Amino acid sequence: MFDKMKQLYELQKKAKEMQKKLEEITVEESSGGIKIKLNGLMRVESLEIDPSYFTPDKKEKLESSLRKLFSDAVESAQKKSASFSQDLLKGLSLPG
Repeated sequence: MFDKMKQLYELQKKAKEMQKKLEEITVEESSGGIKIKLNGLMRVESLEIDPSYFTPDKKEKLESSLRKLFSDAVESAQKKSASFSQDLLKGLSLPG
């Protein structure tokens, strides 16, 4: 019983450590005057948009560019996070 509790405690400790490390991972994507920066937890840290986009005739282009950049940034962040998580959890014996 004590071993299981110890394993659970270690797992919780690793999870907290992993979350902290994922916050440190950053991914940047940019295209055509738009730049987005995400961390490993998929949180947007910054978004920069060139002022030339702030006209009604460029609304659709801006929306399309934002969708693509955000999707690309999330995909990159997920790949980095997965790789990091896999390395961190190697050798950890899970309870069960």
